[in-house]
Amino acid sequence: MSKKQNLAPYERREGESAKAFEAFVKYRNMGIERSLTKVSQELGKSTTLLSRWSSQWDWVERVKAYDMEMDRQALMQEEKKRKEMVKRHAALATSFQSKVLERVRNLNPAELSTNDLIRWFEISVKIERLSRGEPTDISSHEHGGEVSQKHEHSFEEDIEKYAEMYDQIRGKEKKS
Repeated sequence: MSKKQNLAPYERREGESAKAFEAFVKYRNMGIERSLTKVSQELGKSTTLLSRWSSQWDWVERVKAYDMEMDRQALMQEEKKRKEMVKRHAALATSFQSKVLERVRNLNPAELSTNDLIRWFEISVKIERLSRGEPTDISSHEHGGEVSQKHEHSFEEDIEKYAEMYDQIRGKEKKS
């Protein structure tokens, strides 16, 4: 096996045999149900051998890195889907607004009630604001009790955190 630059911790190690790597892949891909006993049963290898390989090739740390990478990718995929949804909803809202405006332009204003016009406009504005992640209502509540603050963060913060952790793990792997 040739020496590779920037190997991910869950990729095959220099000097790791094909059989040891095959066992690692089985172990890695089991997710939260992973165990050496299950790998032993699936591959017909002794748990003693698998335990030795696990220790020698640092399986526990490698699967942690793999799990973090899979979680990071899932977060990125969810963020991508969310952004696509927002674009889709914004386009639908804009289209709806255009249709309403087109219809309003083609109608005789005398035939439309003021309430109809106001309601059509309110609905289209609300849909657009929702699709762009903006509030549709602003309200205030007064009370005499304690005030607490809630911190919210974005998927981008999570993704950056996991990317930093992944880079740290990869850096440790390179030094070994």
